[in-house]
Amino acid sequence: MRKLILICLLILLTSTISPADIVTLESRWLKAEINDVTGRWSLLDKRSGTRWPSDGTAGPGSAEWLEGDFERTDITSKNTVHLHNRKNGTAVVFALVDEGKTLDLNYEEKASRSIRVLEEALVITDVEDGYVIVPCREGLLISANSGKTFKRVFGTSDYEGCHMNMLGFIKSGSALIATWDDAYVFPELHSTKPTDKPYNQRLTATFELRRSAKSVRLTPLGKGNWNTIAAGYRRYAEKQGLAITLREKIRRDKHVELMIGASNAKLWTCLARRMNEESTKEESVKVRWAFDEAAKIAEHLRNDLDIERCLFMVGGWTEGGYDCRHPDNLPANPECGGNEALSDAIKRIQALGYVGCLHDNVQDMYRDAKSWDPAFIEKHRDGSLITGGRWLGGRAYMVCAPKQLELAKRPQNLPAIHKLFSPWSYFIDTTYAVGPRECFDPNHPVERNSDIAWKIRLSDYGREVFGIFGSECGREWALPHSDFFEGLVGVSGKYYHNLKPEEIGATVIPFFEMVYHDCQICYGKYGYQAQKAAEYVAHHVLCARPLHYHSFSDHLYWQSDQSKTNENSKSDISCYTRSDNGWAENMHPMDVFLKNTHEVLGPLHSVTAHDVLKQLEFLSKDQTLRQATYGQGKNATRIIVNFSAAEARVTSELGADVVLPRWGFVIEGPRFAAFYALRWNKEEYGNGALFTLQAKDDKDLKNSRSIRVFHAFGPENLRWKDNIYKIKREQVIQPQ
Repeated sequence: MRKLILICLLILLTSTISPADIVTLESRWLKAEINDVTGRWSLLDKRSGTRWPSDGTAGPGSAEWLEGDFERTDITSKNTVHLHNRKNGTAVVFALVDEGKTLDLNYEEKASRSIRVLEEALVITDVEDGYVIVPCREGLLISANSGKTFKRVFGTSDYEGCHMNMLGFIKSGSALIATWDDAYVFPELHSTKPTDKPYNQRLTATFELRRSAKSVRLTPLGKGNWNTIAAGYRRYAEKQGLAITLREKIRRDKHVELMIGASNAKLWTCLARRMNEESTKEESVKVRWAFDEAAKIAEHLRNDLDIERCLFMVGGWTEGGYDCRHPDNLPANPECGGNEALSDAIKRIQALGYVGCLHDNVQDMYRDAKSWDPAFIEKHRDGSLITGGRWLGGRAYMVCAPKQLELAKRPQNLPAIHKLFSPWSYFIDTTYAVGPRECFDPNHPVERNSDIAWKIRLSDYGREVFGIFGSECGREWALPHSDFFEGLVGVSGKYYHNLKPEEIGATVIPFFEMVYHDCQICYGKYGYQAQKAAEYVAHHVLCARPLHYHSFSDHLYWQSDQSKTNENSKSDISCYTRSDNGWAENMHPMDVFLKNTHEVLGPLHSVTAHDVLKQLEFLSKDQTLRQATYGQGKNATRIIVNFSAAEARVTSELGADVVLPRWGFVIEGPRFAAFYALRWNKEEYGNGALFTLQAKDDKDLKNSRSIRVFHAFGPENLRWKDNIYKIKREQVIQPQ
């Protein structure tokens, strides 16, 4: 009898740990193995042979409500494993979706309690040559071999959080994407340096799912790198309806085409009125540009600088001035000229072929506004008003998202503004920049997902009224509902506003351009110093994006005492302000910088706008020499930029052996080429020279008989097909 009992116990013990408890979900792309008692699991990328995690298994998640054993239910499905928690009725569901290419992890829990997931699955180390891609502004490539320790949350759509609903992972030459749909997903990256492991650095990703967030999807992509992740995510974005291209947007509104290759010129504060904290006392008033002067600046850019395309934005036009008395915009402030002068200015700006745009804000409300009403304002749980920043107009209060749309639709707001001034474009500040909001007012409660939904409706309404719509920074969910982002490419001459890439061992990469370059017009935001902007310009060259010029001096700046300059600094960081022997020699410093950079970045965007960045490569071990290829085949445009402090030697088809200075570049496409180099096509340029070449006939550059050559600075000689041309400013050459 005792022997029989021992045998039964042995059989029972064997059954609880036997492979029979391992359930397999398998397709041609992946294989998931799940323990149907513990919920522990692993994922195999069948194309690369890489496991997630590399060793052992990952837990189902960390939450008190998930503790305990599971039992499998619904065993009839071949593509789903449903594990029911025996203790409390919650469940974890593993499912193959997207034709077996993706593993979906879903959590069934009715009380909307938080859970932390994937912290054991998404682990990469330095010995695996691991990286994580974070789609924050342009993008971060975070190395597991940086020697940096940190912990940082990149909340969904938060300010400098995840601006696409994804993270990308690379280890051992294998790529994987994590995706999600809910704004209550909060990915956290944690880098540690253990001393008792066979590796020196460990980088983990944990996803905290709060409230309505219940799932995360994992898509293994086989062997690959950041380019594989970008291409894989673009396919996903197209299925989600996010990748609405510029061609489609141009079909919707013809004026969008005028933004291809257009620089962004912005007069932020035509009227700068400063109020005290309570918005009860005026502290200062300054007219920086009358509306007539705004039009004259646009005319100067077009007629004197020959800037053909421009998004010309006017801020501080409202009744109170910039960031004052919102949401009551009309009439246009009399200090700058009033309604009639603003209407005339917009007509003149758009007669140049520029896209006129007015800057607005419906999220901030001030106590001195005629429409001030606490009923519009977001509320804390205790019913108190939620405040915003301290701006020119005083302390702002945050208008709840449905109320923003209500205010925008009032007859005296967007409808009247369009009727009076008819700009082709409208910009509503902060809409995309600020993270998803919550409001606890019982009359208009909002959670993070509904906040986004209301902002989508506001965007659609702005487009309906004006045609072209844009907002600050930019988010993936806004792509189908807008035409331009201001602040995605950079901030104030830097890559980020608050985030410091070097503190987390990150390299800034143009990941947005790898996924969405052909879908949106994008700029940076805020002013910066041109004499310190070389790295910022180089970044824009790699991104193939026009610059934003937000630092115009007051009034008709080119007529000021600083109207001309003969200074040509040899400092690396100020190189793009040079004008020696070039087109803008003896012109105002702002005009020099604007002309030099627009002549490169405007045409570059024009020839790449309908492509994505297909291939990003690091040509040096330290990743400072970078090559971006937009498009493919014979129509591809190749860009090489030197971010190193040392000179870089590269080879190009047109320039042969090229030497690039710090922040130098070489661009070559079928019909456009440009370089800032120390040597190009056998010509030595001393401290460097900047030239651009554009085919003006219907042939490519190599066969063209009419090429416009622009010379920004440096020696005048340009060698083309063994002929030497002396280009003082610009010239159309006719090679034979």
